[in-house]
Amino acid sequence: MRNLLYAGFSRLWRSASFWVSVAVMFAVAVFELAVSCQPRLQGAEGILDNRYMIFVLMSGVVLSAFCSLFIGTEYSDGAMRNKLAVGHSRTAVYLADLTVCAAAGVLVCCGYILPMIAVGVPLLGPFTLSVPALLWFTLCAFLMTAALCAVFTMIALLNQNKAVVAIICIFLAYFLLFLGIYLNSRLTEQAVIPAREYIENGRILVREAMPNPSYVQGLKRRIFEVLYDLPGCQAVQLLAAAEACPVRLPLVSLCAVAVSTGAGLLLFRRKDLK
Repeated sequence: MRNLLYAGFSRLWRSASFWVSVAVMFAVAVFELAVSCQPRLQGAEGILDNRYMIFVLMSGVVLSAFCSLFIGTEYSDGAMRNKLAVGHSRTAVYLADLTVCAAAGVLVCCGYILPMIAVGVPLLGPFTLSVPALLWFTLCAFLMTAALCAVFTMIALLNQNKAVVAIICIFLAYFLLFLGIYLNSRLTEQAVIPAREYIENGRILVREAMPNPSYVQGLKRRIFEVLYDLPGCQAVQLLAAAEACPVRLPLVSLCAVAVSTGAGLLLFRRKDLK
């Protein structure tokens, strides 16, 4: 296992897809800092809080491409067969790849976080969030990233076609992201449309408060709330949270890692490696 991890991290540092992923996140951070300069010059406060968590929206898409290419290369250049031929178990190979991809996911996120802190704090002012809250948000984001990497690793290790894996992983990342946006819009609907005044033909009329037909309730709301906690959908939830991140989110991420890893190991042991 140690040799597999050493070989995996050595290949990671030489991987073009890894450094491209880091560069993409770094470029997004630079863009966000540039966009934030004008409001800061106008005296706006708390800008850095709003920009800091944007990386969670990008991490899933970037890492879906990275994981599929990184693991797909092992199949295409014969490294996967060589690992098994020298006596490494399939479980050790799977867990080593998962560990490397999860670590790469955290490092890719750091490609956004480090310039945002190093340049953003002097440029835009300090965070208004407390340090514990900021660390908690970051931990939840890292665990969500690890959960997504676990899912992408499972898909990549169970399919030797690099192009197909890339399409599936990228589609899944976008699907979860847009699903989170949709669920956020539905779950934040008000139960009651408040009363309001409006002018019609020169007269002031009052529309009474009424139930909101778009409000989701009952079993459907429970289902939406469960889906909203899925990794990928969590990105929208983390970005929308003002001061507190629900404790259940990291627990859901850890459960997703356990389930996807367990299922992946079971299927990978039975897979016919050509």
